[in-house]
Amino acid sequence: MRKDPTAPFHALLVEGIPGIGKSTLIDALIRRHVVSAEPRRIRTLIHLSQAHTYGPLAAAEDAGTLTVEDNSRHLESVVGYVEWLHACVADHARPSCFVLIDTLHLTHCLRPGVLTWADAEAFDRRLAAIGCRLLLLQASAEVVWERSIKARTDWSFLREYAAKFGRTDEELQRYFLGEQERFARLFRQSKLAKLFMPNDGDLEGVAGEAYRFWRE
Repeated sequence: MRKDPTAPFHALLVEGIPGIGKSTLIDALIRRHVVSAEPRRIRTLIHLSQAHTYGPLAAAEDAGTLTVEDNSRHLESVVGYVEWLHACVADHARPSCFVLIDTLHLTHCLRPGVLTWADAEAFDRRLAAIGCRLLLLQASAEVVWERSIKARTDWSFLREYAAKFGRTDEELQRYFLGEQERFARLFRQSKLAKLFMPNDGDLEGVAGEAYRFWRE
C-alpha cells in the first residue's frame, strides 16, 4: 500500500553495516528536503543520529555490562519519542513532521547483540503502526572492502571497536559481509513498510529513490 503523500508524518529508518553510506545518504535527504520546501514550510525535521540511537549503549557495551533490560529501556525512549512526534501531528491536514533515524533495533540485534528479535519485535510493530518506513542499504563485497575497510583504515572504530570482529582486514570484511546477511534476515521479519536498496552506485540516484520512498 502506498503512503498518502499528504499524511502529516513521514519517518524513515535507515539500517546497514558500518561504512555502507547511511550517514551520507541521510545528509543528502536532509539537504534535498530543505531545498524542496517552500518558504516557511520546512516544518518539523528531526534527525536521530547514532549519537541518539546507538551511542548511549556504547559505554555499557564496552564494559561488558549491557543487559537486555538496559537496551530495551533505551529503545523505549527512542520509539516513545517518535510515537510522541506522530501523536502531535496526527490531526494535521498536511505534511508537518519529517523524521530520519540512523540505525535502531535491527542494529541492536547485531551490535551490541544482547538483544534478540523476540526482544525487539514489539518495538518494530509500534514503529509500523505509526507508518515509519525501513530502508536497508547493502553492497557488494568489493564495495564493502572499499568503504567499510579501506576508507576507514585509520578510524578508531575499525582499529579499536571492530577489532573484536577480526584481527585482519580480510577477517573484518568477512564479518561485515556476514552481518549484511543477518541484516537481510531481520529485514524480512520486520513489519515496517520497507525497501531493500543496493548502494553500489551514485549517491544522487540512491538519494532520489530513497527520498521518494520516504516522502511519497
